[in-house]
Amino acid sequence: MKFKLFSAISILWIAGCYGQEISSNKVFKEIALVNGIEFVNTKYDQPKFSCGFLIKYNNETFAVTAKHILKIIKPEKMTTLSLESYIKNWVLYPLNNKSEIVICDKLLNEDKSELLEAKSTYDNDWLVFSIKQNSSSIIPLEMRNTPLVQGEKLYVVGWTRTMENGPQRVYEFEYYKTISNRILLKDILVPEKFGGLSGAPLVDENGLLVGIVSNGTVDPDSNKKFFSPCSVTNLVTFMENRKDNK
Repeated sequence: MKFKLFSAISILWIAGCYGQEISSNKVFKEIALVNGIEFVNTKYDQPKFSCGFLIKYNNETFAVTAKHILKIIKPEKMTTLSLESYIKNWVLYPLNNKSEIVICDKLLNEDKSELLEAKSTYDNDWLVFSIKQNSSSIIPLEMRNTPLVQGEKLYVVGWTRTMENGPQRVYEFEYYKTISNRILLKDILVPEKFGGLSGAPLVDENGLLVGIVSNGTVDPDSNKKFFSPCSVTNLVTFMENRKDNK
């Protein structure tokens, strides 16, 4: 009887362990957000969709997420990188504290000539917003300005699609190489399914921003596909040019 009870408890313990989400034990301050998007046509509303974060640049704070998420949720008539006439409200909030709202103002990289269906959407896979109101305690990230080193640890912070609550998760990777503006990573501690992490920040050991979760890239040398966040190099250039043009 005791043996049967012990066996049953062991089975339940093992099942519970396998049911847990795999994540890194690396801890960062609260930096991750999710998107809440209200469309003019309410049937497209997305109360929780993919991830985002805040950045601090030249003493201003901005909201950032992935551009390609618009490919997935946009109305059919919304064909270019312009929210005008289609989206009436865009907010971000931490999934574990939905009252801490960041209300976006203007889409700073709006471009009515850029087609959302074009493959080039992934080249600079970011949306950057000015902020109308920030009632969150989320820490804005600062950009890293030194080169990545092969083999160094990098981390994605956010929530996958299936998560409805709880603290931000941290996933662990190893830097492999950069191709154009894509950062190729080797998996260390990653979720079973990456869906929902689009727009999440990729940070280094010190919490400095190096990339934005985007898509995958095939390495031409090995013909292997790698998880490859978009580099923030061009985002930094964009922000610098914006400052100069003010």
